[in-house]
Amino acid sequence: MIGWADARREPFRIFFPLGTLLGLVGITHWLVYALGWAGAYSGFFHAGIQVGGYMLGFILGFLLTALPRFAGTAPASSAELTVFLALFLTHPVLLALGQWIAAEAAFIGLLLLLVVFAGRRFATRRATVGPPPEFIWIGLGVLHGLLGAGLLMLGQAGVLPVWALAVGRPMAQQGFLLSIVLGVGGFMAPRLMGRDFLHISPAGVSAREARRVRRRRLTLHALAGGLLFGSFLLEGAGAIPAAYGLRAAVVTGELAWTTQFYRPPAVPDRYVQLVCISLWVIVCGLWGAALLVRHRVAMLHLMFLGGFSLMAFAVGTMVVLSHAGAGERLRRPLWVLNVVGLGIAGAVAARLAAELLPAWFFPFLGLAAACWSLAGLSWLGFALPYVVRSVPPETFARVHDAVKRQVMDISASRPHG
Repeated sequence: MIGWADARREPFRIFFPLGTLLGLVGITHWLVYALGWAGAYSGFFHAGIQVGGYMLGFILGFLLTALPRFAGTAPASSAELTVFLALFLTHPVLLALGQWIAAEAAFIGLLLLLVVFAGRRFATRRATVGPPPEFIWIGLGVLHGLLGAGLLMLGQAGVLPVWALAVGRPMAQQGFLLSIVLGVGGFMAPRLMGRDFLHISPAGVSAREARRVRRRRLTLHALAGGLLFGSFLLEGAGAIPAAYGLRAAVVTGELAWTTQFYRPPAVPDRYVQLVCISLWVIVCGLWGAALLVRHRVAMLHLMFLGGFSLMAFAVGTMVVLSHAGAGERLRRPLWVLNVVGLGIAGAVAARLAAELLPAWFFPFLGLAAACWSLAGLSWLGFALPYVVRSVPPETFARVHDAVKRQVMDISASRPHG
């Protein structure tokens, strides 16, 4: 059984299960209403808890575990982890109480804590190689989250007009999550899929040339980030097709460059296949929102359910098994990934059916919630025994070295532009 020291060293052991539980709370909100057990529903509560609870739980669990390893610095301290947990659990409570502004403040607090956490690690890093260029998107994601939540607060308080809500909500939800996917997914996905990826520090070239290549990649990512930011300003101005067309173009271009998602993965493992599918669904959902404006909300649910959610469970499975010393299981069929895939596919199908058959809108939403709940509960039941499994220090070091070799190569034989 794990202890507090294990949780500090690998915070995913806390945040992955909590995130999944909050996802179940947010999704069953629709199931309860569809069954007639509740007389009202709140789309803002549902979206807030799915982004700031479920998805943020997986993001925090991954980053608080991975960033100290990348930087070669100390893991989360007891004080840091306690404050993260306190704010993370406060956020859904405030949402449930309808305290929207206070909930946004808690979300902002979590993002600022993440900035401080990452800044302290990289300021004192012992690693000789800097963070991957793709990680600039993590900073851009945090910026989207902070600005979006700030605009939401000011709009809800009546300080700013309604355009603040029109810009802030998609920025805090889509901009935040898309940027994290482009950062973490842009770095990890090609390595998991067996791609000829862009190396962190190209070998075989001079230090000056390596810095030039790195600066060029950072500049291109930053320019793409500016365009993504501009897409939300376009949406706030009412240019919906143009906004989503620009957003789709940026995300498609970035993922094509960093992951080559359009090619089948060279690795047959099921979790890798699900990651590849999730990238396709994110791209298709964005283009669908741009081209089928009337059905934009359904297309965004395609992206959230079939893209973000599927990726979270697939990557979460890899992290959980690898850190429990059971990474070899990833090479074999896993029943839970089949259930997750089918459950999320059913949720997506039901949500799209609700759009096409409005007379059955809420029953289909209830069915979608039930399918997702099956996937979430199955994953939680599968993952928990591994999450609470403590591993000896020597196993911990061996596992991290193996994972690092799988997702990080700093000895490339040729440069990439």
